[in-house]
Amino acid sequence: MVLYNAQGSFLVGPQLPLATKKGRQIPNEQRSALAPQRMEAARNIVLSGHSSATARSLSSAYNCMGMVFAARRTWVEPQSLRMILDDDGYRRVGDKSELQQGDIVVYQDGNGEVSHVGIVASINRNVTAGDWDVTILSQWGRDGEYFHRADDVNPLLGSPTEYWTDRI
Repeated sequence: MVLYNAQGSFLVGPQLPLATKKGRQIPNEQRSALAPQRMEAARNIVLSGHSSATARSLSSAYNCMGMVFAARRTWVEPQSLRMILDDDGYRRVGDKSELQQGDIVVYQDGNGEVSHVGIVASINRNVTAGDWDVTILSQWGRDGEYFHRADDVNPLLGSPTEYWTDRI
């Protein structure tokens, strides 16, 4: 199904051919870009409310799942995450000390549902806190792509609960 707006741009369009390594289709949808003024307003809101956030991109054509698993080309619903992790050979990382750049972080909402994903951009030992400072790169819905602390996201995006890797 393809839906068009009054200007003739598609709102919800066809799927890209996208599959897991095992060949299962990953449902996705093409979405039209939002107006640049809307994206600038979103960036201003994000940056004013999240001290660790730095904008990387103001694209609205993909979501967090599309950024991580579809090369920033389409919208993929979080319900596909478990299938992708299983089919693509990811394994859960048990401890933050094992993380490396490129690993995946999974966020869950208050009901335990997957609500957001991102990519580990950096990890540094925080000796003072006795923990690790993890910086994530993720797409915040249609509001742009940001580098941010793992725990510094909009509450609607949930909390970081799991880390995954496809490394050997």
